[in-house]
Amino acid sequence: MKRVRVKRHTALFRALHWLIFIEGLILGLTGIQLGGFWGIRVLPNGTVRAVHVVTGLAWLSTSLFFVYYFVISGDYSWYGLRRIPYSLKFMIAEAKAWFGIGPHIEEPIRYDPKKGEYVEKIVPTEAMVWWIYFALGLLIALTGLALAFQEKLSFVYQIASFLASIFGGGPYAVIRALHQLTALLILGVVILHAYAAWVFKMLHAITFGYRDEPLAE
Repeated sequence: MKRVRVKRHTALFRALHWLIFIEGLILGLTGIQLGGFWGIRVLPNGTVRAVHVVTGLAWLSTSLFFVYYFVISGDYSWYGLRRIPYSLKFMIAEAKAWFGIGPHIEEPIRYDPKKGEYVEKIVPTEAMVWWIYFALGLLIALTGLALAFQEKLSFVYQIASFLASIFGGGPYAVIRALHQLTALLILGVVILHAYAAWVFKMLHAITFGYRDEPLAE
């Protein structure tokens, strides 16, 4: 298949992507220490909570700006809710091919050099992954802010009180458990995301910006 080198991601997009990743890595390591998991210790106990909270606020700011840039740059059009049904169909087809009960799935990305634009810019399952990230990001941000600023986010504790009456434990324990569970879910999605980026050869593009894209027929 003929290909042409295309600038897939701007420098700002790549910088924001990797900044969010680095902030997330710091949050994950400091969060593990705060939770007392596996005896991991990356910072002195007296500073780890402050670093976790400050990095969390930085992550939230970076993520909000990333979403803003994502929308105004036009990239959001490839990830809109209207594409979710197509994303699900593609995921099912991928799963069948993975288990050998369906045909091989060709790379769907296509670029039209005459028009200077993409016919299809993403692997369709990316649209679904984007919304999973968005939902999990909202949940971990809300629970994290509630743990750090209890008085200002008292409404979160009211919701947690209702959940505590069902599942047991106090409101703080419920919020903390939700925060930790969401972090684990995000870790799982990140691993799958990294695997897909490797399979579809996206790592070079998200690092250096360019990728050899298949030409549209």
